[in-house]
Amino acid sequence: MAVTKAIGKKIAGIEGQLKKRVRSLEKDLSSLVKKLEKKENEVKKLKEKMTSKFVKNVKKSAKKAKKKVAKRLTNIF
Repeated sequence: MAVTKAIGKKIAGIEGQLKKRVRSLEKDLSSLVKKLEKKENEVKKLKEKMTSKFVKNVKKSAKKAKKKVAKRLTNIF
């Protein structure tokens, strides 16, 4: 009987430790998920910013090219 009680206590202690470890891992995982979502949002914003800058640069260079072509055409004619 004494042996079974000792074994039961040890098992209960191990279960308690495992529960604590699982809780801490769940907390770590949830914090990592939050960080990941935050970084994903940052990346999305940066992508939008970069594409808008790229579009602006393309528009500017197209405008400059039109001006150059117009100047050369007026010089030819």
